[in-house]
Amino acid sequence: MIDQENLLQINDLNVSFNTDEGSVQAVEKLCMSIKPAEIVGLVGESGSGKSVTAKAIMRMTARNAVVAKQSQLLLQHQEQSIDIMRLRGDGLKLVRGGVVSMIFQEPMASFAPAITVGDQIVQCIQIHLGYSREEARAEGIRLFDRVGINEPEKRFDQYVYELSGGMRQRAMIAMALSSKPKLLIADEPTTALDVTIQAQVLELLLELREQTGMAMLFITHDLGVISKVADKVMVMQKGRVVESGSVKQVLYSPQHQYTKRLLDALPHLSDLPYAPERQSPIVKVEDVTISYPQSGAGRNKQSFQAVKSISLALPKGQIIGLVGESGSGKTSLGKAILGAASISEGQINYCGLNGDSSIVSNIVFGAKAKKVPRKALAKVAQMVFQDPHSSLNPRMTVRDIIAEPLEAMKLTRSRAETDQRVIDIAKRCQIDVTHLRRFPHAFSGGQRQRISIARALICQPQFIVADESVAALDVSTQAEILSLFKQLRDDLGLTILFISHDLSVIANLCDWVCVMRQGELVEQGSVRQIFLTPQQQYTQQLIAAIPLLDNHQKAIDTEQSEVELLSAAG
Repeated sequence: MIDQENLLQINDLNVSFNTDEGSVQAVEKLCMSIKPAEIVGLVGESGSGKSVTAKAIMRMTARNAVVAKQSQLLLQHQEQSIDIMRLRGDGLKLVRGGVVSMIFQEPMASFAPAITVGDQIVQCIQIHLGYSREEARAEGIRLFDRVGINEPEKRFDQYVYELSGGMRQRAMIAMALSSKPKLLIADEPTTALDVTIQAQVLELLLELREQTGMAMLFITHDLGVISKVADKVMVMQKGRVVESGSVKQVLYSPQHQYTKRLLDALPHLSDLPYAPERQSPIVKVEDVTISYPQSGAGRNKQSFQAVKSISLALPKGQIIGLVGESGSGKTSLGKAILGAASISEGQINYCGLNGDSSIVSNIVFGAKAKKVPRKALAKVAQMVFQDPHSSLNPRMTVRDIIAEPLEAMKLTRSRAETDQRVIDIAKRCQIDVTHLRRFPHAFSGGQRQRISIARALICQPQFIVADESVAALDVSTQAEILSLFKQLRDDLGLTILFISHDLSVIANLCDWVCVMRQGELVEQGSVRQIFLTPQQQYTQQLIAAIPLLDNHQKAIDTEQSEVELLSAAG
């Protein structure tokens, strides 16, 4: 029976998957309770069973999933105890998306591409709240505004592919909140959001909890976020809960070795490096402007300036961080440097290359260039994308994925030479060479990101753009990839432009930091200068919005000190 104080009570949840290799246990003997207005944080590495648990609650597990018969998912609704596992038809429809709603990790795959985002939200509100179409539209636009979407009325009538990654995530959050659920399951809801929008969304969720009594199951790999929003924390490893308790107990006095390992891998803002010696630049960005056409026709055709007259020097052998909010122009600038985005004004100058017989010592292109020298550019500059799942061809083996640039540019003379180059770079990127004949789906997110890095390095480039390349990874895997970037910088003398909205990652990885806002470069400097003595108010706001365990711990230490002083005085 369900405890009347609990909104949701999970008893002995067991989920396994039928695969070609046999049955794989994903969740084992999981027990959990969530009270009204309570926020439970669920943390763990990729593959620990967090998302499987969430989908089991929503009855949305994959077809090859098997939920054990003894598993109970008891929901308190209208003074009744309902076993979600026994629901069918209209009963399940009432609970799923209504009483229990979910923010999915992949908004691009969650919205129907042929229907506007607004129409999908209107349908949800009409089904679960019974509003008229006009009332539902007004409510949807209001939610768009509350989750920080600019021009909410305009965005409401757009399709999912017309929105940026951050906007898609905010639209997904608005849709999940639109039915006014009693329980919100949030699966990595802030992964794609910059720190200021993340802070705004977290504040909104906490405000709704206070106003409506909405409970939350908050799944994330960001322990800083958990420390800010959760009441209690559950740590999962390989399908089992290995530790649970209050935020203070689990995050600041962990008992299990696995929890300690997760906390050790967490980025922090202590021991920031001093400014490195500035080397000569390998790339110069010279007064670059990037414009995109918007609406209108003929003489009335309008354009949007994503990047506005930016000049920047990227020094050899250093990792340069490029930060800013969603829509600040970071990715547009990164693509332009690689010749993948048209430049309206200015030019890109690869002026510090190590010339050899096959590569010219200088590559210059820009607004006045008729053609970007793509072949020469590909040999010296490559990109590591944010999502390795979509950037790796699922029909190619890992060996063929890594070897493809070599073969396309005919940089080796035989298959044996190509295979040896693949093996060498796989070892350097810590990829098991016995796995080279496998396909991408057989690997975890961190392993796939290593494959992406190996593919980018196979041509021995001198410069790499890494665009949000650790955003979707859990803290321990993220720490491994960041360590790999540092090692490659030291061993190969690589110059890396690291684009990220995660300032704690930037602080732990980069030598130099550039801050963008609305297409402009507003501040740049060493890591210590930017994080300890930022000059611009915008930079100060970004840093203040970082959800760090360090700040939470300081508050706890201060509270304990005050208690001790009072006790001594008493």
